[in-house]
Amino acid sequence: MQQKTMSERQTQIVDAAMRIIATKGARRFTAQLLGAEIGVTPGAIYRHFESMEAIVDAVVARVGAILFERFPPEAADPIERLGIFFRRRTSTILANPHLSRMLLSDHLSQAAGPSQAERLEEFKRRSQTFVLGCLREAAQSGVLSAEISPEAGAVIVLGSVLSLSHASARIASKARTERLADEVWVALERALRAPRRSGDARRPSSRRRNRRANKKE
Repeated sequence: MQQKTMSERQTQIVDAAMRIIATKGARRFTAQLLGAEIGVTPGAIYRHFESMEAIVDAVVARVGAILFERFPPEAADPIERLGIFFRRRTSTILANPHLSRMLLSDHLSQAAGPSQAERLEEFKRRSQTFVLGCLREAAQSGVLSAEISPEAGAVIVLGSVLSLSHASARIASKARTERLADEVWVALERALRAPRRSGDARRPSSRRRNRRANKKE
């Protein structure tokens, strides 16, 4: 069996730590269980990380890197920009089930120290700030429905992301979950976007724009 490099072993340890914290909780996150998870002795763990706290620090960093890959999205229309964020975030959660479990629980916060817990809170604030910023821009430019405030819209969008996290744990098929996420965003966009005024150029829905892009590819 080929021996793993230092970097590969560290990645393996962090991945295993995420699984343990997500599925078993902070109390069972020990060097013994972590070693057993990847097939090494507990002492071998400390050849790659100086402490369990350092491993948690690496887990927090990994969570941030996964959540904010290709962030922030770019689009001139703020609601379209929000749709890109929504689809990317739900796709990320679907592709990383252990991340989803941690987002829906306080296991990682319990394992983290004060500075790490603050970083986790910053991840939440960063997402909230982006979503609220898009909706406020939409309100200022007149494309947000008058029936909903930016603050209420942010609650609905972020709450939908979390709800889809729950749904992904119950739906075995990735394709079904992706279709559900697409349907949810279409409904959200319909609620968020202001009705077009007579004489305005018709703008295709995000679903139609996606279909056109797929045909071109």
